[in-house]
Amino acid sequence: MLDIPITRHWLIPDGHRPKLYTPHPTMSAEEIRQKTQYVWDRFYSIGEVWRRSGCVRSIRARLAFVLVSKLYRQMYANTGISTDSARVSRASRWARWMAKPCRRLFAARPMPDLAVPSP
Repeated sequence: MLDIPITRHWLIPDGHRPKLYTPHPTMSAEEIRQKTQYVWDRFYSIGEVWRRSGCVRSIRARLAFVLVSKLYRQMYANTGISTDSARVSRASRWARWMAKPCRRLFAARPMPDLAVPSP
């Protein structure tokens, strides 16, 4: 791998990175990809995310939880094992689109009386 250890895979140029480190004894690479995608899809389904959002009390916090979960899924799950440039750009576009409402949920009202403490 261009004299770069596999343990530092982020230093290997994209075209030379291994796609599958070792063959699985019973599953093909495509089967691993499909099952991984299925798990991501199920874990980040609206119903499952809404159920997990019960850990917060307000409806605003629950909506924020759902939006951030969907944003996380778009950013990471869609650029998983078989990454190509079209998938990455589509996931990035979705992430940008979803980030705007998420930002509004976390933005506080302006506090003009807030002062920076002096050192």
